[in-house]
Amino acid sequence: MERKSFLRAALFATLFTALAAGASAQVTISGGFALSSMEAKGNVWSIDGDIGFGGNIYVDYLLPIGVPLSLGVEAGFDTASIEEGADKVTGSAIPLLARVAYHFDFMANLDLYVVGKIGYVLGFAEARSGSEGGYNGIGFGFDVGAAYYFTPRFGAFAEAGFDRYNLEKDFGGEKIEVPFSRFVTVGVSTKF
Repeated sequence: MERKSFLRAALFATLFTALAAGASAQVTISGGFALSSMEAKGNVWSIDGDIGFGGNIYVDYLLPIGVPLSLGVEAGFDTASIEEGADKVTGSAIPLLARVAYHFDFMANLDLYVVGKIGYVLGFAEARSGSEGGYNGIGFGFDVGAAYYFTPRFGAFAEAGFDRYNLEKDFGGEKIEVPFSRFVTVGVSTKF
């Protein structure tokens, strides 16, 4: 019985310490514009590479532990149209990703980090033939990033790397893959 009481007390103390430390941890919200590309591959044809743009928002929480890790979520919107001859597909992707980042602490105003992310992506596509509909798939990515804070709470950021959203759609019995790739994101960031 004494051992259970000790374990309960230890659990309570651990939770209390984590919550107290969490109150001082930083939450970062970043929003920006992304440069992305899209390609479509079907059974009969393949179209590679138009550049598109999108926007996204990140919310990251710096964990109150001794290692500079943050956890976060990312949601966004990417769109692009690709055309070759008579074939044209317009697509949009909405990523809903979980993020984990390691931060390098070199300077007070500069945050350098590497980030990995994975999650689910919703999408919409329309072909020139008039076929349209939704598609979905898995999204993942790896980026290096830098945020420079002009004040303790406001700054600008850039992330470069490779995000891939592997999506599929059935157009009239023909299965078409519509993958998006994201390469660079720039925007503003705030801490609170």
